[in-house]
Amino acid sequence: MSIIGPDLYQLIEKHVSDLHGVQIYGQVVEPIYSQVKNRIALIFALESVLDDHRQKYATEWSPLLGRQALEHLLLKKYQWPLTIIRELSLKDIVLCLQEELELNNLPNPGKATLDLYYPFPHKQFFPDFQEEEWDPDLYLKLPERQRW
Repeated sequence: MSIIGPDLYQLIEKHVSDLHGVQIYGQVVEPIYSQVKNRIALIFALESVLDDHRQKYATEWSPLLGRQALEHLLLKKYQWPLTIIRELSLKDIVLCLQEELELNNLPNPGKATLDLYYPFPHKQFFPDFQEEEWDPDLYLKLPERQRW
């Protein structure tokens, strides 16, 4: 079952906006507001790609939790040693997954959520990355959905 949707988007939004000390609702300040919104969308896109990868490759005994999904994705895509993959910075990760992170290439749940929360991409972006912007375990804080 996919975790991609408004609940995850809002978790990422709070995490990134708190990290940067930027107010998302009410009176906003530019250009940092747009920079934060872009980073939220990028992190959400990354989570969307990783969730899709988990759906395809996770097993009951190896659910590819957290950063493991990223490591497995990069291992399959580039066949690099895990020692190299585990040393990659967030900036490196985004560069390696540039094609997958393109809005039109996102899995449908991710694209639909970004269309809802991020209908007009902003031209302002942070020139660099803070490693803390992506918490690979943040999605685990989502309440478990009922399987009726």
